[in-house]
Amino acid sequence: MPVPFSIASDAINRPHLSDVSPWRIRFRTIYESLRTDITLLRYPPGAIMDISLLARQFGVSRTPIRTVIQRLENEGLIITKHGVGTIVTEIDFSQVRQAMELRMCLAEAMGSLDPRPPNDTIGEKLGSLLSEFTNLENEASLTDFARLDMVLHNCKCELIGNDLLRRSYDELYYRTARIWFQYLPKLTWKSEAESLRRDYQQTLEAVRRNDVTAVGFITRNAVSEALYRINNLID
Repeated sequence: MPVPFSIASDAINRPHLSDVSPWRIRFRTIYESLRTDITLLRYPPGAIMDISLLARQFGVSRTPIRTVIQRLENEGLIITKHGVGTIVTEIDFSQVRQAMELRMCLAEAMGSLDPRPPNDTIGEKLGSLLSEFTNLENEASLTDFARLDMVLHNCKCELIGNDLLRRSYDELYYRTARIWFQYLPKLTWKSEAESLRRDYQQTLEAVRRNDVTAVGFITRNAVSEALYRINNLID
């Protein structure tokens, strides 16, 4: 059953595109939709991505679907195997660990490489969503956790002015986000919800101070702590 929220509406790359042609907008819509579906395990590891079926679903020809599939394959979320087809990749923790370690390094550069001044919309969005954590901490919901985490990620990406840094950090996030659905049920739920709340609160305080450098270090620490917890679980 579709999850009742749209990450596409919070997409962080669209405002920075100079090409706003109908083709580009259509590509972004399909790409963001499929990337989100893979992240939320609507397409679990091993699932086949049928190009003809996807073309009918989005009401387009097979050509834009192939373009999106190529992009997702370059990002490590799917792979095309001869005689099998295009399938969603397995979650390889060794690769996830490397991606999270690189995210930590890139996060520290948020405040030094052309940071964007926080706007009122970011602060208002983060502040309004903080109220949702009371319910989240008392009632485990992987979907709500993912939604809040993705919105926070998108808000942080809006603060990154360097295009290459933003695109690289965004790609690494989606390379690692699927792991939460695999390991969250095995972790202490209230602790994980509280960690995400703390990330929200600290980021909001930094945004209100117009301190993008602080946002970078808050993000770096949040990723580091998450990696530490998952490492302990696997060990």
